[in-house]
Amino acid sequence: MCPRCRQNAPIVYRGVNAFCTACGAPRSVLANTSVNLAGQPSKVGGQVTRVFGWIVLVFGTLLAAGMFAACSSLVGATAAAPFVLSIPLAIVSWVLSYFLLKGGKSLEKSGEDRQKATRTQAVFALANTRSGMVTPADLAQAIGVTPKEADDFLTAMAKENSDHVSIEVDDNGTIYYRFAAAMWTSIASNPANWERPHGGQMAPNHVAPGRVRAAPPAQPRVADTAGQNVRVDARDPLEDEFASEPPEPARRQAR
Repeated sequence: MCPRCRQNAPIVYRGVNAFCTACGAPRSVLANTSVNLAGQPSKVGGQVTRVFGWIVLVFGTLLAAGMFAACSSLVGATAAAPFVLSIPLAIVSWVLSYFLLKGGKSLEKSGEDRQKATRTQAVFALANTRSGMVTPADLAQAIGVTPKEADDFLTAMAKENSDHVSIEVDDNGTIYYRFAAAMWTSIASNPANWERPHGGQMAPNHVAPGRVRAAPPAQPRVADTAGQNVRVDARDPLEDEFASEPPEPARRQAR
């Protein structure tokens, strides 16, 4: 839990320093899961295992073929010795390489799933601190990836969870990803944060950076005979006239 933004956000390493992916505040090393290292051991281990599996497959097959050729040259190709020696070796190498390749692929996939889960957690934590609106540039800076990778990740989230993530464009053409269920933490701390952006624009209580909130137009004032400012009532005087009349049944009873 970040002590500044109160989000259960992963950390990102920039050099030897760790920072919160939601608010950018400095965090202690190993304070939480890192988006830089999440799933990397499994991915590297899976790649090494797959390479070793291909090595076993190739060298095992070549060794079995060489043994068959050597035995055939000594005892003849029709003898049983070449087959007895080469076929078991080939089968063992094929089975071993199959399990190595399958295990390496599964290990690599588990690393990718771990990395995706950590990045997803970082995206929702970031959305909680930004009123549910996240841009690819915001995410790229938060988790330390390129804007292209951040945009691809957000687009994939919008496709997989279209009920919770939508793509919107503001008046300046900036693409925003709106997370409909990303504000529960901020709503719990302040119910006024319930107002959300609509139509690609920021909510009234959350002004986007670089924008200025316009003040409501002031009511016209005129000076009275004493030189004091008096507020002019902008309502139609006929409304008060009709409002002051009694309803029709009341007027009939008065007659």
